[in-house]
Amino acid sequence: MKCWICGDEASTGEHRTKKSDMRAIFGHVRQTKPLYWNASTLRNQQVKGLDTRILKFNDVLCSRCNNERTQPYDRAWEKLSKYLRSKPTLKGGDRIDLGKVFPGSVHRSMLQVHLFFVKLFGCSIVENSIPIDISGFSKAILHNTAHPKIHLAISPYTDGSTFGSAGHSDLDTAQLNGRIVYATWLYILDRFSIRVMYAEPTEHRKGLIDSWHPSSIRKCLHVSTF
Repeated sequence: MKCWICGDEASTGEHRTKKSDMRAIFGHVRQTKPLYWNASTLRNQQVKGLDTRILKFNDVLCSRCNNERTQPYDRAWEKLSKYLRSKPTLKGGDRIDLGKVFPGSVHRSMLQVHLFFVKLFGCSIVENSIPIDISGFSKAILHNTAHPKIHLAISPYTDGSTFGSAGHSDLDTAQLNGRIVYATWLYILDRFSIRVMYAEPTEHRKGLIDSWHPSSIRKCLHVSTF
């Protein structure tokens, strides 16, 4: 297997949900309540540690791309995630002051957040053989530029769990003439989620309401009402 970003030999698997996010949500309950991984094809698998293989994608990245090359993206997401988790409630229509999260570097840092999800999306595409062209994902990361078809939205989320939840949904796709023109999935962290969308320029889906792209980012971001 070759690294889908740079083409070198793949040797590492990225966490499906960032390790720091899982630690923040589950760290205080692991001593009293076991954790379980659930997916559409695998149910009730006990998680005995946050580095267990089940929590990672297959080895589709080289160590340089998974660490050195994309580390700034990981760190930018860590900051935004910590800020969002600090909010006791997060409602549709709320405004997020990005200047408080990234003082003096809003545009650069939100591009890095965008690229963090480009990396996760790319890993999912390769692991699951989804027929979406991976070259645009690779190019965005190699050149530190935004993927023109990837949009994000912050949304409230709840599943009724007492101890919180973290993970991601399955990928839903829409096709036109046999080609995927829209795809979406959720990155879920307890009380909120990030809606990650791949959309061709001709697509005007309801899911894109309140979404953002690095080309249109402002210092204040709206929480999606959708």
